[in-house]
Amino acid sequence: MSTSDCSAALDRLYRFLDNELDDADADTIRAHLEACEPCLDRFGVEEHIRAMVRRCCTASRAPDTLRVRVTQVTTMTVIVRDDS
Repeated sequence: MSTSDCSAALDRLYRFLDNELDDADADTIRAHLEACEPCLDRFGVEEHIRAMVRRCCTASRAPDTLRVRVTQVTTMTVIVRDDS
């Protein structure tokens, strides 16, 4: 397993966990996880954290003031690309 294979898999890990990849990309990630124990461990940790958050925070809702601030920050974020 090359470092670039692991980097590519881990870069798409959250989209994989959120079921946001097409079938071919998801299959590629699954195959990589089956063959790469360090990436599989990382996947397991992320999956476990998500399960804990889901279990602990389902009854809670963020305060409206926090929700407004998060929305404001995310809508004001500007991505600057440097093509040089």
